[in-house]
Amino acid sequence: MVVSTNGVKPYVIQRRKAVLVFEEAEYAGLHIEARLDVDLRTFLDLQSLTGGDNSSPDDLRTAFSMFGNDILESWNLEDEGGNILPPDASGFLSLPPALATKVLGAWTEAATTAGEVSASV
Repeated sequence: MVVSTNGVKPYVIQRRKAVLVFEEAEYAGLHIEARLDVDLRTFLDLQSLTGGDNSSPDDLRTAFSMFGNDILESWNLEDEGGNILPPDASGFLSLPPALATKVLGAWTEAATTAGEVSASV
């Protein structure tokens, strides 16, 4: 329902999604979809938890769990045993550290770039 104030129609925020594309040969075929426009509170919490040398392992676990539960939408990942990894905190926390940080970094870059719906890193 649209309610106007003083004759001005409200602006409706459109939440974008991103497909993260990785150019390195080792990630060929990796397809990750994520919510791009989260609320500022979530974005700042992630930045605070992962920022700088002061991040503790518990902070990083919280950040990766938050990403898996609140931002990650889908992916095509399996573990080395052929088991499908769920696109949630549990699945995200089972990734190798290099891949997990790569995904979070790609999402952060995409989330701070206006107008982009796909991110290549």
